[in-house]
Amino acid sequence: MVSVIFEDRDGEVTELLPYATFNEEYKLPQLGAKVVVMHLSNGGEMGIILGTYWNEYNAAGNPGTFHKDLGGGAYINYKDGVLTIAAEHTVIASLDGSETHQDAEAEKLLLKLHDHEKRIADLEKVVGVGKGVVEWP
Repeated sequence: MVSVIFEDRDGEVTELLPYATFNEEYKLPQLGAKVVVMHLSNGGEMGIILGTYWNEYNAAGNPGTFHKDLGGGAYINYKDGVLTIAAEHTVIASLDGSETHQDAEAEKLLLKLHDHEKRIADLEKVVGVGKGVVEWP
């Protein structure tokens, strides 16, 4: 539930209003955010907050990009076949209860491992070892 201050009505404040969910998703607006309110036919006191909207203080991102801000700096982006999930820590869970954790440190280690594997493969090419040329003793 959220209260709304109507700046165009001398700062009138509503009672707590319900906030709409779409497909059971929600993100409550930040304090001071501009929102769209759908008032019911029984007067201005009852209504439903539909959500925030793009404006000069809350500008939209890049055209052609799906972006979902999750709060706390976390987000999901999809553009040109690339899905980016950004968060301080991520957990991928399956319905059977098993989980795989991958945080920022694990991601750094995986990137280093990949880089080392590439360097080893490059060295093997230079000295003529590996990939079926000559096996290590």
